[in-house]
Amino acid sequence: MAVPDLVLDPSLRYWVLLPISFAMVLVGVLRTYITILLEPSPKLQEWKAVREQQHLQHSAIFRKNYFILPSKQDFELRKKHISETMKSMKYLKDGIPDPNELPPNPLSDPNAPNLMFSMIKNNIANYVPQAVIMWWVNYFFAGFVIMKLPFPLTLRFKSMLQNGVSTPDLDVRWVSSISWYFVNLFGLKAVYSLILKSDSALLEQQTQQMPIQMPGANIQVHKVMKGESESVMILQYTSCMDEIEERILKLYA
Repeated sequence: MAVPDLVLDPSLRYWVLLPISFAMVLVGVLRTYITILLEPSPKLQEWKAVREQQHLQHSAIFRKNYFILPSKQDFELRKKHISETMKSMKYLKDGIPDPNELPPNPLSDPNAPNLMFSMIKNNIANYVPQAVIMWWVNYFFAGFVIMKLPFPLTLRFKSMLQNGVSTPDLDVRWVSSISWYFVNLFGLKAVYSLILKSDSALLEQQTQQMPIQMPGANIQVHKVMKGESESVMILQYTSCMDEIEERILKLYA
């Protein structure tokens, strides 16, 4: 027996669908600004620490892009220089640590409380607004069917798109209000990037300038440099121009 299709009240579009969508976009914009305001101002690092990070980045960039070098001689010169630099450990910030020395106690780090407090503030700014919006949608619009998707879907999407609507015979393309909230929650990232292009770039720049190190993380940079030296030494030169004529002919054949 065919199940008759639903006929929705046009008022649902203006009083349920659009308010939920507008509230989700507005909350996302406010959350971005709040996160930017809560971010501490970047602190100047010691020049030795900056030099150490830049040399590690130099080695990583070389390993990823060595194939664009014009000749094997240029590759070998850079390979030898980077490998010897990493192996000599002369750009370590604090020098090679004593293997018999005990690692520092993470609880004695003066920056640990600040890092934990910053993480708590970011979690509050991210999760509390979403919890409030979810409560608002679930309280005022519970059980509403607000729209129908214009493309067919399989039955596996039914539990995702019709959350809160216990109708087994309903077409899978119908979307409930709480499901529309989750669709906006996971699908508005591109909209936020379009609206907050400059602010998102500012937040990303601040995040890159302030690498977060978890309290208790003991990163042994001298071992990282040793690994970089070994990774660079095993590289074999291959140019992106090798057999380019054959590859172009094969691509446009």
